[in-house]
Formats: sequence, C-alpha cells, structure tokens
Amino acid sequence: MRGNVVIISVMDKGSVLSKKIQKSLIELDYSCVCAAPKVCAEKYGICAIEENYIQWTGKIFEKYDIILFISAIGIAVRSIAPYVKNKFVDPAVVVIDENGNFVVPILSGHFGGANDFAVLISSIINAKPIITTATDINNKFAVDVFAKKNKLKIIQKEMLKKISAAILSNKKIFVCCDKPLPDKLPNGLIKASRGQLGFSISIFKNSNLYNNVLNLVPQKVHLGIGCRKGVSVDEVEYAVEEFLKTEGIFYEAISRVSTIDIKQYERGIIDYCKKMGWLLVYFTADRLNNAKGDFTASNFVKEVTGTDNVCERAAVLSSNNGQLIIKKRKIGTVTLAAACEEWSVNFG
Repeated sequence: MRGNVVIISVMDKGSVLSKKIQKSLIELDYSCVCAAPKVCAEKYGICAIEENYIQWTGKIFEKYDIILFISAIGIAVRSIAPYVKNKFVDPAVVVIDENGNFVVPILSGHFGGANDFAVLISSIINAKPIITTATDINNKFAVDVFAKKNKLKIIQKEMLKKISAAILSNKKIFVCCDKPLPDKLPNGLIKASRGQLGFSISIFKNSNLYNNVLNLVPQKVHLGIGCRKGVSVDEVEYAVEEFLKTEGIFYEAISRVSTIDIKQYERGIIDYCKKMGWLLVYFTADRLNNAKGDFTASNFVKEVTGTDNVCERAAVLSSNNGQLIIKKRKIGTVTLAAACEEWSVNFG
C-alpha cells in the first residue's frame, strides 16, 4: 500500500472530481476515502463531514499520510493550522481548485511527499502542479528528499536547512558513505571525508568528518543476542548501550534483534526490544547451525543450546546472510554481535 489518502471536497463539482481521483488512486494501490459536507456526501455516496472543517480535520490529521483538499487554499490552511507540528511528522497536504486546473502542495512538500503526490494528481486529472519549494524550482539537490527515498534516518534535523541553503547559494557540499558512491553526483556535491559542511551516509559515528555534519543513517544493522537465563532488562540495556557505544554504531542503524528460540520467554530481551521499538526474531538451533560464515565456536554454548554460537549466527541469518561486522562480545551476562545487510544509495 502506497499510503492512506483522504480527499476533502466542499461543493458538488469538487465531490465529482474527488470520486474520479479516488478511483485512479485505488487502481494505483493507494488506500483512499472521500469526505464532504452532508448534502454532498449523501448525493455522491461518500463520507459525511458533520462538524466544521477545523474540528473534523483535527480528528483525521494524524490518521492519514496524505490530505487532499478540493477547495480554496484558505479553507485548507485554516483547517490544518491548529494541528501543524513539523515536516517530519505532519502529513502531506495538497490543494486542488474545484475546476481541477491547479494542484498545490502546501505542507510537507519534501519529507511528506506532497510535491511528488501533486505531480501524480496532476497527471491523473491533466492539471498543472504548482511547486514552490526552493530546491525544486531551482532544480537543486534536496537532501531531505534523498534521505526519504533511500530510507535513511536523519540525525541532526537542524542541519537540513543549512545544507539546503548552502546548495541554493551554489556552495559545495561534501558527502561520504560506507558504500561506494557513483562517479557522477548531483551538482554541488563532492566526494570527500573532510570539509566545512557535508553529510555522511553511514551506520557508524565519526567525529572526525566535517566541521558541520548531517548524519544520514541506513537502518541495516542486525543485532544478535545471547544471554544467561533470567537476564534483567537493565542488564540487556546496559550491554547493548555499551556495545553500540564502543563500536560507534548509531542506535538508529538497528533494524532488528535476533536470538535462539529457547530465549523467546526472556522478559529482559523482550521488554528492552519493545522499549526501543525493535523487532525481535527467533531462530531454531538447526537454522543457526546452517548459517554461513566463520563463527566464534563454544562447546559449552553448544551443549546448552544445540549450536556453537548464538549471537553471531543469529545476526547473520537476520541480515539475510549479510556481513558480520562485529564478532561476539560478552558484556556482563549478555553476548552480542552485529551483522549488516547489503545496502546502497541512489541519487537518481
């Protein structure tokens, strides 16, 4: 599913247009509902808005990825104004005039995808998209769009404005990455690991890069974990924090945590992963034994669990046979290892 869309129309003409757009979006695998004042809703078989627009928008503002108004821009602005927070959490908001001539993104143009959605809607109804974001109208590289398309976590969000302003001023922005970068980068970007202003695409923390750095973190690291029976959540938390700190890995780089299935009732691991919002997966001893790689073997662990290493093998399996980047480390009653799945970035 590409996203949840709600289309809000005000008058008959807009309601007719909303049904046309809904049909096209559903064919493109969007989830889409239409809403209008009660008179129009009954006439066209769509959801009824029985309150004023501001109250109703408040109820649905955080439930949809995209809000599409078919109305005057003023109506849309007044409807969303009390609920706007920031571009990292706000939904995309787009406005179409009732004649279907112009499509205008007014909120979360880049990070929320309103600009791209406006272009899509314009192609559906043969309208003109009105894009006003500076990087777009000047045909410049937009680092927030790049981060979203490549599913990179933005660490220093305050740096986005600095980098965008520098690009618009035709200043050079340095970039480095854990993976090979293409020979040809967008205008204004230069491959270098040192400089005044730049962004780093990496799972690792590095304080010796640019004077002003924006870290973009791929969520590609898989933690394998083993532990003594009855381990506490505090022990797990301390071990993971120490492990990531020592190895210089961003918390935001963690994709999921894995262990052997006999540990599926260990509340310490379960509760910590829940606290961090990390998916926890389990493997049988047979699956772990079939993992490919050079692992740190332990006869004691094999006698207890049926496999000679839990954390390294689990990390590799979880990462779809990715690279084991950190071998087994014992911290208190917890053992940890890390593997990284294959990844790359696309500047296209």
